[in-house]
Amino acid sequence: MSDLSVSYDASGPVPQTAEELRSQLVARATELSPGITTDLPGSLIEDIVGTDVGALLICDQIRVDLINSVGPLKANMYMLNLLAQQSGISAQKTQGSTTVPVTFTGPAGFVVPQGFLVSDGTYTYQVADATIIQSSGTSAQVTCVATNTGTWAVPVGSVNQIVTSLPSDITLTCTNPVAGTPGAAPETDYEFRERVWQAQMSTVQGYPGFIRQKLTDVANVQARLVSVVQSGSSWIVMCGGGDIYDMAGAIYKSAGDISRLKGTDLKVTGITNANPGVVTTDITHGFTTGQIIQMSGVTGMSGVNNVDLTVTVLSAHTFSIGINTTSSGVWSGGGVVTPNLRNNVVTINDWPDNYLIPFVIPLQQLVTIKFQWATEGVNYLTDATISSLVSTPVINYVNGIFAGKPMNINNIKDVFLQSVNSTLDMSLVSTLNVIVTVNGVITAVDPGTNIISGDPYSYWFIASNGVTVEGI
Repeated sequence: MSDLSVSYDASGPVPQTAEELRSQLVARATELSPGITTDLPGSLIEDIVGTDVGALLICDQIRVDLINSVGPLKANMYMLNLLAQQSGISAQKTQGSTTVPVTFTGPAGFVVPQGFLVSDGTYTYQVADATIIQSSGTSAQVTCVATNTGTWAVPVGSVNQIVTSLPSDITLTCTNPVAGTPGAAPETDYEFRERVWQAQMSTVQGYPGFIRQKLTDVANVQARLVSVVQSGSSWIVMCGGGDIYDMAGAIYKSAGDISRLKGTDLKVTGITNANPGVVTTDITHGFTTGQIIQMSGVTGMSGVNNVDLTVTVLSAHTFSIGINTTSSGVWSGGGVVTPNLRNNVVTINDWPDNYLIPFVIPLQQLVTIKFQWATEGVNYLTDATISSLVSTPVINYVNGIFAGKPMNINNIKDVFLQSVNSTLDMSLVSTLNVIVTVNGVITAVDPGTNIISGDPYSYWFIASNGVTVEGI
């Protein structure tokens, strides 16, 4: 039967009818045994023909199902893994590991080897690639991977303990200048199917799609942290979660003209005349108090250009610079702040040549959400009960938003209502207020909308204890 023709309609291959299969079976039997009679009632031959047609119906349906399954959207898991191998991508991802970029401070020339252990006091992380202390006394950022899988927040500056023993004459310290990237949950069957589909479509979709496919295939990289943004004639590639060399390597292999890659600019949108002066930036700066920065391109207040300035953080978009600007003129425009903690530039060695690959690791926007709620009439449900119903769905929503995309308060309210509906008819909820804090600051929705835009080069993250419920 393997040589039977296949008929297709708009929905795909069509199973053959019993009559069609019986006709083909009888024709084949007659060809082998001329003169055979197959339609005598009650005969052994007729009984065999009827049984064989039933078997052929099953076989033909199996053949149709197999044809339909040769594609990532319908394939069984065995076939899907084969398609993944054929597309040159990794198998279904298990639970990811939390990663954090760390810098080391110590004697110049000291090599911090791969596997070196550091800690935040709770979790241990190991250096993914060897790094060296530069002449400045500080190493470049290096990715450290948690020694156990799971998802948790890693605040700025929390990874500051050396675990691996050191020679007695070596003093080494470490810190993480930006927040770590919490590990992703295991890849679902649906997410795996989508990744295989995107891999097979990447050459059809063109340049951005091909870059995204290569990056999402890197270990610990999360699809929601991957984006390819057009900036004039250049491209800003954003990704997070993986080792910086693995991510840079994937970009190098897929980006084509790497001269068109760039990072983001942290632009000044205002400087006050005060003691000390206060700088406002267009996107979140991610700095910590005490950090040394420089500015360039400022007009009207040129005295602040190209000098070391000490930051005191005031908000996600503002910081004071530790100097009196009242006699420095009036800011009239321009200005770019360095360093921009999002930007990474990794050297890729494609022997005998080296190439610089710039890309953006999105900063974390740490979120907490408080629900204030009330019902019509008497309510017998405690806040703890409601919290147990809504916490996980709300966390899944927030932690599923793609980097750079807004948080929709309407969606959050809908998640709350749908989550409690099986226990409490959601039509009885008379009041539902949502209070959102971002990086510790209560944040209102954008004017005239029900969304919080957030930062275009950051991602939302809410911890397991980030949802609270309060009856009013």
